[in-house]
Parts: sequence; structure tokens; C-alpha cells
Amino acid sequence: MNPSFSSAFIRHAMKPSLRNNLIVALAVLVSVVAIAQSVSTYQLCRTGMTALLDLRLEQVAMRMRGDLADAIPVAPARGSQPARDIVITIRKPDADVPLRSTDPSLPLPEDAPAGFTSEMVNGERWRIYTLRQDAGVIQVAQRSSVREQLVRDTALTTLWPTFVLLPLVLFAVVVIVHRTLRRLTLLGLAAQTIDAGNLKPLPIAGVPGEVLPFVNSINRMIARLAQVIEAERKFIADAAHELRTPLTALQLQADNLQPHIVAGNQERFQELRSGIARSGVLIGQLLRLARADAPLGATVEPADISPIVVDAVSGVLPIAAARGIDIGADAMLTDKVAASGADVAIAVKNLVSNAVRYTPDGGTIDLSMRREANALWIEVTDTGPGIAEESLPRVFDRFFRANANTNADVEGTGLGLSIVKAITAKYGGQAVIQNRHDGHTGIVAAVSFPLANG
Repeated sequence: MNPSFSSAFIRHAMKPSLRNNLIVALAVLVSVVAIAQSVSTYQLCRTGMTALLDLRLEQVAMRMRGDLADAIPVAPARGSQPARDIVITIRKPDADVPLRSTDPSLPLPEDAPAGFTSEMVNGERWRIYTLRQDAGVIQVAQRSSVREQLVRDTALTTLWPTFVLLPLVLFAVVVIVHRTLRRLTLLGLAAQTIDAGNLKPLPIAGVPGEVLPFVNSINRMIARLAQVIEAERKFIADAAHELRTPLTALQLQADNLQPHIVAGNQERFQELRSGIARSGVLIGQLLRLARADAPLGATVEPADISPIVVDAVSGVLPIAAARGIDIGADAMLTDKVAASGADVAIAVKNLVSNAVRYTPDGGTIDLSMRREANALWIEVTDTGPGIAEESLPRVFDRFFRANANTNADVEGTGLGLSIVKAITAKYGGQAVIQNRHDGHTGIVAAVSFPLANG
């Protein structure tokens, strides 16, 4: 697995999530309530079953006061009494042995007080109900172990509804929270698409009332940001336009002055002309950047990519040939993209020019095209020095030169890739710069534009 992807996934997983917090909080609350309800139901059921079993002993004793006692055998067969049955003993006053007993081998205590008691008899604990009257004593007993098993089995049956319903309730919590926050998720996705080329306000239809003030504040911020960016774009365009005229006049004055410069000052004069030329290039780049930042027009004529790529290669071919750089392109695709041909040409030419500028003499530059989903990608691969990994996130920043220190002899304005990024963003495409990972030095610069329909 890619280490950078793993670290990004871990950082994302560690970020606080409103959805996860709600699900966990509600799940814990439901679980605690379910456990508390189960415990209370279990205890109430045990108490109720114990009372019912006691009532059963008392009712049997009451019925033994009549003729039902005659149904008990005088001498029951040994082993005829199941262990789970109750034991009935009837005694006459001052008698040494019971008058009737369902289990004569069980010596229930004669001196047991009236009512319910728990006694150890023959090494087992028994629950005994003693009914005293003038005609004698009636005792009804039941093993405590049998009672405990009956109580436990009955009480456990009350827990099944909780065990079955709790997972269903937890699942319902997840579904309800997900559906409730789905609108927030869509808002988050819409917010992620906001950049200098896409400053549309967030949709407010269906937004919960608690979140609406927050969304409205974001929309107001987007509107202010759009105004600032538009003002900046107009300033850059106006300033660049106004500077072109005096720079052009300065260039003409320098050309006219050149024959009158003495030989000893020619070197300094050429440096002056080079500075004027660099200023002219910078102003031209600023104008292109201002046009790239301009809002997209109502209609865009689809552009054929193949001639644009061929023209970009042809434009740098003389320079590449003079430096021994092998530059070529794979098979061209005939697709059209939903973007202005002039803008696409600027983006491709900037990538190709950068590749030629940083590729050493005798190097190689390859252009390729591919379709991916609903987009067309143009890739430019060179054999230059590459870019430091820590500088890759900033390569599209304005006036940033990633190789300014290692390639001091290479001229550049630091605006070429910014223009490429602005152009692709305006049409909903992408611009990507990454180092090669195929055993060679250099970078892979790629741009994508949406395919034209039809």
C-alpha cells in the first residue's frame, strides 16, 4: 500500500465526525437503556416467579385441609416422587410419624414456624410452607435448586426480545443518522469543489434550519471572495495591459539606441534589453493568467486535441533539435473536448515548454493521450531532474519555482503552471504534476479536459 495513502487515510479516520459521534452516542444510549431495562425486567421476573411458586405451596397446603389429603398414599412406593415435584407432609398433633407424606424419607422440621421458611434437609435446601391448625400440621416443601432453575429459565426468556430488538434498533439509528445528515454530506461535497474557478454558492434547498445560518454565512463569504478575486483579476489585467505600452516603447527606444552604444557598454546594454524582454514575458503571462481566471462564457466550441498537441510539439521542435532532445508523441486521439481551443493550446504549450526548459541536452520528452471516464488526459513525460517531494504541493502556486535553486540558469516567471491550473479548473478538468516512478528521473505533467458530448 502507498505510504502516503495510508497516512492520509489514518488522518481522515482520526478527524472528528458528527455522523460518527451521533451514531456512537445514540448507540451507547440505546444500549445502556436496553441493558438497564433487561436487568430490571430480569429481576422483576425473578421476584414474580418466586412469589408465584410460594403462592403455589400455600394453595396446595390450603387444599390439603379437606378430603384431598386422602389422595396421598399411606405408604408411597420409594422413588415414585419426581425430584421436581413438591413434597407434602401431614402430621397429627403429638404424633411421632407423619400421617401422610408423599416422601416419608424427607424429615421436614416439625418445629418450623407457620408460614414460609428455608431449611437444610438431607443436605439440600428446601423452601417450606407450614400451615398449623388444631387438626394438625400441613407442610408443603420444594427443593430450592428446582425453584432457582424454574425462576432462572423463566426470567431468561424475558431477555430474548431485547437481544433481538437491540441490533435492529442500532441499525435503525445508523440509517436514521445517515439519512438525516445526508444533506450535510452533499453540502460538504459541494464545498470541496469550491476554488478560484468555481465560486458558486452552496445550495440551500432542503438544508435543516439549524444549519441554514451556517450555510448562508458560507455563501456570503463565497460572494465576497468572488468579488475580491474578480477585482484582483481586473487589476492584474489592467496593470499588465497598461504596462505593455511603455515596455514596448522602451524596447523600441533600446533598439534605436543600440547603434549609439560604445563597444565597452554593449554587454551591459544587452543585459538591459534582456531585462526588458523578461518583463515583457512576465506581463504576457499575467495577461494569460487574467484571461484564464475570467469566468467561462455561455457557449464553448469543442476543440480538437490532435492539432493542438501537434502544434505544441512543432513550436518547440527547433529548440529541442538544437539541444539533442528527442521529443515525440504517441498515436493521436480524434476526440474533442468541451473547452476553448485557445485555452487548451496555452495549457499544453506551457507543459511542453516547461519540459524542454528543464530537460537536459540529449534527454527525452514523450507526449501521450488517453481517455479516462468522461475526460481526455494529455501527459508530458520528461527526463529532467524532477521536483523535490516537499515542493510538489506548491507547484501550481503563483510565482513559485520548484527548481529555482537547482536550475538558476533556467529562466521562468513561475506563472506557467498557475495558468495551466486555472485553465483546467475553469472547464472542470484537472492538472497533476508528479515525479516519475519508473526508474528514471523527471516528472509526469498531465492535464485533463471533459470530453465533448457527441
